[in-house]
Amino acid sequence: MRGSPQPETVQMPPLSIRANVASVNPEKRTVELIFSTGAPVERMDWWSGKRYIETLSMNPDHVRLDRLNSGAPLLDAHSAWSVNDQLGVVEPNTARIEKKQALATVRFSTRDAVEPIWQDVKGGIIRSVSVGYRIHKFEETTGKEGAIPTRLATLWEPYEVSLVPMPADVGARVRQGDRLDTNPCVITTRDDFDADRVRRFKLASARARVA
Repeated sequence: MRGSPQPETVQMPPLSIRANVASVNPEKRTVELIFSTGAPVERMDWWSGKRYIETLSMNPDHVRLDRLNSGAPLLDAHSAWSVNDQLGVVEPNTARIEKKQALATVRFSTRDAVEPIWQDVKGGIIRSVSVGYRIHKFEETTGKEGAIPTRLATLWEPYEVSLVPMPADVGARVRQGDRLDTNPCVITTRDDFDADRVRRFKLASARARVA
């Protein structure tokens, strides 16, 4: 019997995933977001060129929500070079996991420069949201030879929410320069093949692309 593969620690860049506006409160200038449902997303490991299917665990014990619940920023398309890039803030203690959905409420600034963006959110013009997060632990299942492996994030940490014109992937920029903003990520590999699990991943991935 082969021994279990040893966990591997790699340097992981920050990532982002699309989210949606769920409800708007015009009086309070707040918006509730469903910032993840754990749906599978195809990604690429930019160091090895390896493709994989990423899924975020919706187990509350697997998600670090402290940074969001401490008042994380609502940003303009992940830009954080100036205070002018901040459109608002995550309302304290509103980030949570409910019914396998990750939710948070954000409040918009009242300053003049933000007002046109707020009006477009209320009017349904701006509807795409992207959440920035770090992954600290993956569980990888290799599956059949030649199949795209799946990686389940069993420890991840959202740290900002952004309004974006289109869903963004910050990880696509990790090749720019030598000084990369990364964090250690432990990958535990399982080489057992669960055909039904992989089938469910592929089906959910196809549905997500259609949506």
